Amino acid sequence: MIKLKNILLEILNTYSVEAHIFSDSKLSITDILNQMRAIRKITIVSNITPEDYPQKPNIEYTRIKMKFVTRGDAKQDIEQFKNDILISDLKTTDLRIPGVKTIKFNLDTLSRL
Repeated sequence: MIKLKNILLEILNTYSVEAHIFSDSKLSITDILNQMRAIRKITIVSNITPEDYPQKPNIEYTRIKMKFVTRGDAKQDIEQFKNDILISDLKTTDLRIPGVKTIKFNLDTLSRL
């Protein structure tokens, strides 16, 4: 008998990737990460920034590890995540996350779980 877990593993692929976020230091990084968790397909967002990392006055640097599920190409989904986080097209969506100045995904860390 086929287990439900095995069926789901065949349909959904779970991936992990690291990213660097540069955000406005006036806004809470916790709020930014919570809004990222609300984006479709993203399941887990963890802050992995070293505690002793020096910060600049107006820009906060945050290193994250993100897990997401996909049925298609993971790299295309990452590009869509970047667009959802940075670009606001109020005609179709208002998903732009306030306070995020830029996000850079490290594709070298992309791995299937």
